[in-house]
Amino acid sequence: MSPASLFAAFQRVPDFRSPLGKRHRLQSLLALSVCAMLCGCKSLYAVAQFGRDHADDLADWLGFRRRQTPCVATLHRVFRRLDVVRFEAVLLQWLTECLAHVPAAQRREGVAIDGKTLCGSQGHQLPAVHLLAAFSHRLGLPLAQTEVDPSTNEAKAALPLLRALVLEGRVITGDALFCQREICAQVVEQQGDYVLMVKDNQPSLHEAIATLLPEAPPCRSSKR
Repeated sequence: MSPASLFAAFQRVPDFRSPLGKRHRLQSLLALSVCAMLCGCKSLYAVAQFGRDHADDLADWLGFRRRQTPCVATLHRVFRRLDVVRFEAVLLQWLTECLAHVPAAQRREGVAIDGKTLCGSQGHQLPAVHLLAAFSHRLGLPLAQTEVDPSTNEAKAALPLLRALVLEGRVITGDALFCQREICAQVVEQQGDYVLMVKDNQPSLHEAIATLLPEAPPCRSSKR
C-alpha cells in the first residue's frame, strides 16, 4: 500500500476553530499554502493572491467551496493560532511513512543537519528566526526542524532535533560546527552513522587525521 498523500495527511492536523462560521477546511488552507510556497510565494499576501489567481484550477481540487479561496486575514488568523508542534509532528509522521516504502536496499538514507535564517522573518525591533533542520538527501525535504534559541547555537539545538528522529539506517552529515562528541554519541546511541567535516575548530582531531592520512584520498573528477 502506498503512503497517504500530503493532502490526506493534513486531515490529521487538529483544527482549533469553532465549526460556527468556518468557511474553509484547515486541510484546504494548508494545502493551498504549500502549493503557493512551492511556486515562490513568501508572504501571506502572496499566498492569498496565488489562491485568487489560480482559483479556477485549484479551488475545487483542494476542497474550497464555490471556488472561493481565503483572504489574507483568514490566513493570518489561522497561522497565528496553528499548533506548530502538532503540525510538524504530522509532517514527520507522513515523511516517515514515505521512507518506509523505500526498498530495503536503498534505506541507507543520508540526512543533513544545517541551520538557516528564515527569509523575511526579521522586522523592526524583531530578531530574525533561525531554524535548524534535518534534511533528507533523497527526498529533498526537511524531516524535522527546530528554532535555535538566540542564547545558544546550532550544535546545542541539534541534540533534541536528532532525538526526535529515527536514525537507524541513516547517515547524518553536517559541517564542522556539528563535529562534537555529544552529537556523535547521540547518533551512535540511536544506531545511526555520521559523516562530519573536521576543521581547525577541532585542532587535536584535525592533527590526528592529518597524521593518519597525510595525503587526500583519490576522488572522481569530471575532468578528462
